[in-house]
Amino acid sequence: MEMNQYLEMFIEESKEHLQACNDHLLELEKNPQNIAIINEIFRSAHTLKGMSATMGFEDLANLTHQMENVLDAIRNGKVTVTSEVLDVVFMAVDDLEAMVLSIADGGDGKKDVTEVVRRLKQIEAGQPVLEQSSS
Repeated sequence: MEMNQYLEMFIEESKEHLQACNDHLLELEKNPQNIAIINEIFRSAHTLKGMSATMGFEDLANLTHQMENVLDAIRNGKVTVTSEVLDVVFMAVDDLEAMVLSIADGGDGKKDVTEVVRRLKQIEAGQPVLEQSSS
């Protein structure tokens, strides 16, 4: 079946892009002002979003899109890289990895990412990142 070969390629390339995101996020922790690193993470996220949408994995595409919005806000100077921001982006990448592994294991790649999406939207809006149970 043709879809299987595309699925295998999607899974492999997704894993590579997510590994690149992780590696670049670790670099960004050391150099939070380095826009080149942000651009690399953005490129990987953008590619992953497009591949996910093409393959019909909407949850994956939607989470990646929200992460991309935060990265874009950082690139445009609207959001500053802080440890809190990086923690949330790392959470998003962890969820994306879990979704890709689910797909690799024959699952649908769906995962409840409501909380991480809420936090990414807070960051994008320039609001402080609040824990779920915070008052």
